[in-house]
Formats: sequence, C-alpha cells, structure tokens
Amino acid sequence: MEAPVTFDASRLGIPVEIGRIDKELGKLWESSDDSKTRASLINFVIHTGDAASLAADTEIISTIAAKHACRAILIFSNPGASESSAKAWINAHCHQTGKGERQLCSEQITFRLDGESAHALPNIVFSHLDSDLPLCLWWQGDLPEPLDDTLWAWVDRLIYDSAEWTNPTHQFSMVRHLTAGRKGTVLCDLNWTRLQPWRYALASLFDHAAAFPKLAKVDSLEIDLNHDSRTSALLLVGWFACQLGWTANSSGNEFLAADGRRVTFTIRENANHGRNSAVIRCEDAEFELSLGADSDFFEAAIRIPGVSESRQILPASRRNTTDTLLTELSRAGRHPLYTKSLEKILPLLGR
Repeated sequence: MEAPVTFDASRLGIPVEIGRIDKELGKLWESSDDSKTRASLINFVIHTGDAASLAADTEIISTIAAKHACRAILIFSNPGASESSAKAWINAHCHQTGKGERQLCSEQITFRLDGESAHALPNIVFSHLDSDLPLCLWWQGDLPEPLDDTLWAWVDRLIYDSAEWTNPTHQFSMVRHLTAGRKGTVLCDLNWTRLQPWRYALASLFDHAAAFPKLAKVDSLEIDLNHDSRTSALLLVGWFACQLGWTANSSGNEFLAADGRRVTFTIRENANHGRNSAVIRCEDAEFELSLGADSDFFEAAIRIPGVSESRQILPASRRNTTDTLLTELSRAGRHPLYTKSLEKILPLLGR
C-alpha cells in the first residue's frame, strides 16, 4: 500500500497549469513595479524525493538568489504514487541591490511529479530552463537507476552529498559512469567541500620546520568522526594518500608508500563522545587535530621528540548546507584533488 505523502504547498507560490507556466511568469512580472528587475545567470535545479524538504529547499533557493541570480527549478519526484499527476507553482525571490530601492529577482518553478509523471523529469527540466545558461543540478539523496543519459549529458555542475548515500560504493560507480568521457561535467560533492577546513588545518600542522620532514615518514592515521561519517573519513584518508603518493594495499586497512612502507589507517565512530579527531603518527612524532561537537575552532597539538610540544587553535569554519552550496556555486573550476582522492579510496569503500 502506498505510504501517504505529506505535502505543504503553502510556501511554494502561485499554483499554475504546467502548460501556462511561461505566460503566468510573464503576468507575474507585468504586475510588479518598476523597482524589480528579473535576472538570471544560471539554471539551478534541485531534485528531491522528500516532500518535507521543500520548504527548506525554497529557503535555500531564496538565500542563493541573493548571491547568484538564477532560474530555480525545484522538483519533488514521487514515482511510487499509485496515480500519475503533475502540478506546478511559480514564485519569485527579490533582493535589494546596494542602498537603493532597486531589487533583483530570481524565478522559482516548483513541480510535484507523481507516478508515471516522474519519468518525464528530463522533459520537465529541458522545457523550463532559462536559455542556454549553465545548468547546475543538485540531486538530493541517492542517484537514480537506470540513469538517463539525455538528462545528465546537459548538466554542467552535478552537486550531490555522498554523506547521505545508503550505498556509497555503488553510488560512486554511478558517478564515474556519468562523467566517463564527458569533460564538461564538474563533480561537486558537498561532503568533500565540508571537509575543506579539516584539510586546511591538517596541512597547517606540518608548517612547523621540525614537522615537515616527518610527512615522508607517516606510518598511521586514526580518524574519529561522528556516527555515519565513514565516507567523510575515507575521503580525508584519500586526500592524504593522494598528496603523499600512497596506493591502496589489496588487503587490510592500509596503503603502501612510495618507498614500500605500510601506512595503516583506522576509522572510528563516536569513540570520543561527539568529539571529532584525526591523529597522524610519524615514527616517534604525533600530530593531533580535534574538534568539539559545538566548537568553531580546532585544537591542534604537535609532539616531536626534542621539540617543545606545540599547541594551537585553528578556525574550523563550520558551514551549513546553504553556505556549502554557495561555496560550490562561487567556484568556476573543477575539483581535481577530489577525483584523485576518490580513486584512492574506491577499493576501500566496500570493506
């Protein structure tokens, strides 16, 4: 029996017939005063299978529109519905520019696709894009099967969060399939972007003159992150392996360094009662980075024989989902380190 879907359309704007969306958008702008100007630099599409996220997604779109004028398309897809139907709403997000009364406005079109209508997703997207502007698609949750190459071939930036995936091994293989032979598609994993403060802080530990030579002698990593963060921890391990030229060993949780040394890694969940940490050991030296559950700062410790123990505080720059998305949408380039780090951990994901 089909599970009921709680759907609140109160914040989605004006309900319209799908065939009249463009006309109704035109009327929306005709009825507005001269202080409002429609603007669009990108097409920003969000796909979700969770009706409860629509209000939060609309808030995210409004915040993003203040920085990146866009044509936003929010799609709730419910292929398991017993009856097929398609509904639409239109909305506008306006934000003041400078100190004057002028406002720049971005359009939002929201769709609810039930039953067989969910399979019309590519047609829905293509028919409502704004001109030939870049297409940024944020796919929430697991990527779908089977993959529709017609849709994915047009995506300029594919945004996803590998921390949400139920089967990361399979999902990463699907991402590789999507981008195989396509140089135009940029992968944007919010899980990777969220780790940027960790990567920066860990690299900072080795700025110390006595610490840098120890990098070539790392023999173990211990990472303790919150529950269900194993993919995040593996991405962090993959980044280390990529930077130091390690290759995954065929057995056990370890890498092989260029000189043949075995480098072990351990991933724990919640061992420190909500305190996240990373410990790097290099022969007789130890480097530790930790972050309290509610802290905005890392606590770093460097312990090297013959050198006074060094402790410092580093900014953690915690970001919510909106901030992480804004970081991604502000980038024009790719994430070459991400794809290289991903290749390092693919053999480890299924273990």
